[in-house]
Amino acid sequence: MKFEPDVTPASRLDLSRAYTIDLARSLRRLAFKNVRRTHDVVDSEYNSGEWDRVLNQRAWIGAATLEEFLVGQNTAPRLAKVDGRIVRIPTRDYYRYRIGVLSELIKRCSSPATSLIELGAGYGYNLFSLSLDPHWSKLRGYDIAPNGIEAGQQIASHFQLGDRVSFDRIDLTDAGDPHFSELAGGTVFTYFCIEQIPYAVEAVIENIIRARPARVVNIEPGVDMLNLSQPRDLASRVYIRSMDYQTRLFKLLDTLDAQGRIRILARERMGFAPTLHNDGLLYAWEPR
Repeated sequence: MKFEPDVTPASRLDLSRAYTIDLARSLRRLAFKNVRRTHDVVDSEYNSGEWDRVLNQRAWIGAATLEEFLVGQNTAPRLAKVDGRIVRIPTRDYYRYRIGVLSELIKRCSSPATSLIELGAGYGYNLFSLSLDPHWSKLRGYDIAPNGIEAGQQIASHFQLGDRVSFDRIDLTDAGDPHFSELAGGTVFTYFCIEQIPYAVEAVIENIIRARPARVVNIEPGVDMLNLSQPRDLASRVYIRSMDYQTRLFKLLDTLDAQGRIRILARERMGFAPTLHNDGLLYAWEPR
């Protein structure tokens, strides 16, 4: 059930200050850091960075429940997108809200499926969030990062979820990866995964189509629905550019739909996001 948090609408001063800081950081990154999202950069940020930290901290050991682990203890207020509005909300409440809204969103886009495959699952934050909803009977995550996979397996074991949540390795850019065969007939989703491989978007989508899943839900950043006359959308566009995230996925899916190779079922802008600059766009589609 979706958690309805108490929120305070963000003031104009809040938003103005946040957009200014966000734009300044992105412009500085463009000017001095010049990120190019190569395999080594992604590995450094995630496998050797974030997922290694998660694995070594093992924060799930000190949590009484899986939900407590996922939600965390941070009560500091933050600006976040909740039900399409920018609000001020305690961080812990935002993540509690996200657990319910993510499950409702995926259910709506993948009905009548009760099992899911996530590509680019990391250590399984999304899958463990979904596991709190009894609707989902089987959740399988694939990633290329060994530290993410190992952390996910340990978390599943700790909370006795091994019969519902499992993890394995896949290289989405390798058409010969044997685990693509496990996508056949299944419902597949990505969540801010394809953003990390901007130079292989076409190859990855071809590999997924070739695997013949029943349905695919891509939740990824994009520029396609942004209105650059709006400060928030302008900040998002500059942020995406500064991080070298992909910008071609949704145009590609529209082209494949026009060619009759896939059928797009839904296009929408996400109603929730933890920060001002990383809105996701959602496309749900089926191979023809």
